[in-house]
Amino acid sequence: MASSDSDSVKHWSKAAIASLIMAIAGFFSVGIVVGLLLAAIAVVCGHVARHSAKEQNLYGGTVAVTGIVIGYLAILSFPLWMLIGFGALPALSIYEEGKNESNREVSKTRVESLFAACEDFARENSDRYPVEWEQLTNRYIPGHELRVLLHSPYKGGVARAFEIVPHDRPVLPASTDSVIVIQEIAPKTEPQIAVVYANGTVKSIRNPDHE
Repeated sequence: MASSDSDSVKHWSKAAIASLIMAIAGFFSVGIVVGLLLAAIAVVCGHVARHSAKEQNLYGGTVAVTGIVIGYLAILSFPLWMLIGFGALPALSIYEEGKNESNREVSKTRVESLFAACEDFARENSDRYPVEWEQLTNRYIPGHELRVLLHSPYKGGVARAFEIVPHDRPVLPASTDSVIVIQEIAPKTEPQIAVVYANGTVKSIRNPDHE
């Protein structure tokens, strides 16, 4: 008699539970191929679970249907995620380029300020630029401001991103637009660096370290 009661107890369909779990996992990861595969398996398991629930009198018919519905929704949404992904790539590229352009403008502004301080220094020191940036501290630029000006605006940039290029002064008028006074040290990922010429012109030129 006890054996008969035990046999009459209904059990849960493992396929139904597996279908629901994989359907949920697939739905939240459908943006990648693995999620699509999980959703497809969830649908198959759901159909198997529905059949076995009826044939073997198991719990899980409703759970299986839920897994099937979520699985199909994940599969149908896959093309949408692909469109979103492909559409986001150009937008991300435009954003990154805009950010880099902004950083290049920051570099130009900083190199202008450093050049102005170097000119002030030269006027008071026999027409010579400083050899080290520390020579500008306090008298020409406050220490904290100098540290900010020297720091690279780029991600992964160094704390001292600008260097003074030694040359004889005064520069001949004919060559003021070709003699670099200060140049930027930018990460290898950046295609351009900011420079300032002896006539005070600030430009962006090719980064020699760019890969």
